[in-house]
Amino acid sequence: REAVVSTQSTGEKGWLEIMVDVERDSDKLFYTTYKTGRSIKVDQDKELAELPVGAQIEHSPAADEVVTSVAQRIAKSGGAALIIDYGEDHVSTELTFRAFKDHQQVNPLVDLGLCDLTADVNFRNLKKAVAGVEGVKAHGPITQSSFLTLMGIGERFRQLYSKVPPEKQDSIIHAHNFLCSPEEMGDRFKVMCITRDSDPVPFCFESS
Repeated sequence: REAVVSTQSTGEKGWLEIMVDVERDSDKLFYTTYKTGRSIKVDQDKELAELPVGAQIEHSPAADEVVTSVAQRIAKSGGAALIIDYGEDHVSTELTFRAFKDHQQVNPLVDLGLCDLTADVNFRNLKKAVAGVEGVKAHGPITQSSFLTLMGIGERFRQLYSKVPPEKQDSIIHAHNFLCSPEEMGDRFKVMCITRDSDPVPFCFESS
C-alpha cells in the first residue's frame, strides 16, 4: 500500500501536505508540513472547504488509480468488482496512518522496515474515482456484516455448527462473531461493488 497523502487545514494558508523529514544531526525522522501540488488540489475541493482549521484528512492517489483502472476495464469488457476492506464512507478529520509491530501499535517513523504500515480505506474517494469513468457505477459501501448476512452466512454457520464435534463449536461461534459483530469486523469492514451502468443493481446492494 502506498503511503497515504495527508493534508491539514491552516485557515488562510489553505491545506498543507504532512510529509516526513529527517534531522541531519541525529537521522531522526519527524513530521512536517509543506505547500505542495497535491495540497493545492485539495484547496479546490469544495466539499472540504467547510472543515475547521487544523482538520486532517488522508488521500491515497494510488488507490484512486487502481480503482479507476478497474472501472475502465469493466466499462470496456463488462464484469464486476467487489472491494472489501476496513474504512469509512465519509470525510474523516482524524489520521488513520499507523504502524504495528509484534501485535502492538507503534510510531510509524521508528524501526523502519520492521513494522506493518496501514491506513483506513477512504471509500468516499473511491466512489469519486468510479464516478469519473463513463459507463460504470459504484454500489455501496455497505457493512461487511450486512453483506455476509445477505449472502447467507447465518445458514452456513448453522450447517457448520451442527456438523462439528462439541469441542469445536466454540471456535465456529467465535469465527462468526469475529466476521459479523459490530464490535469486531462487522461494521469496521465495508463492501463496495462496481458494475456497468446498464447492469442490474447487484444482490445485497439494492438498498444502499
